[in-house]
Amino acid sequence: ESGFSPKAHSHANAVGYWQFIRSTGKRFGLQLDTFVDERRDPVLSTRAAAEYFKALYGLLGSWHLSMAAYNVGEARVKRAVAKYYTRDFWELIKKRRALPAETKNYVPKFIAAVMIAKDPVKYGFTDVDYQDPLSYDTVALNSPISLSKLASNLNVDHEELRLLNPKFRTDFVPISRGSETFVRIPVGRATDAM
Repeated sequence: ESGFSPKAHSHANAVGYWQFIRSTGKRFGLQLDTFVDERRDPVLSTRAAAEYFKALYGLLGSWHLSMAAYNVGEARVKRAVAKYYTRDFWELIKKRRALPAETKNYVPKFIAAVMIAKDPVKYGFTDVDYQDPLSYDTVALNSPISLSKLASNLNVDHEELRLLNPKFRTDFVPISRGSETFVRIPVGRATDAM
């Protein structure tokens, strides 16, 4: 849904890679305030999404229903399960208006994406140009700074630093009282940040 964009924003105000709405993001430990929106962070939001899927599975007892609930909301899926007396996703989607069309398609698309990812050649994906995994170092900051100032201190491109840290809503890197903030920096530059 997000097209792997940290800036993705839905009509329902879901944000980031995993399209968390504000309340669900906070429920699964993502920081959201004036300066930080961790729904936009690829690592933190993926961990939160995994926890959410796990919680949905614990609630619904089915991975297919968990995927449906991730898409449309757990309350809607719970109502459909109660109304039609089934925990079988494939039976539910046969019922008129049990789930929205988007959700009926979401689960099969998710399953297809997993199958293709496991064996791309089997499905005709032979010329895939794989990108290197995201790599970075992290530094702990004890005082606020701007990303532009940090980029200048490290002698790295400001835009590269922004891309590594999409959780920051502005150029400002805040520090919570009595703690530190971790910032991703290009590999090999950690000693330059000290």
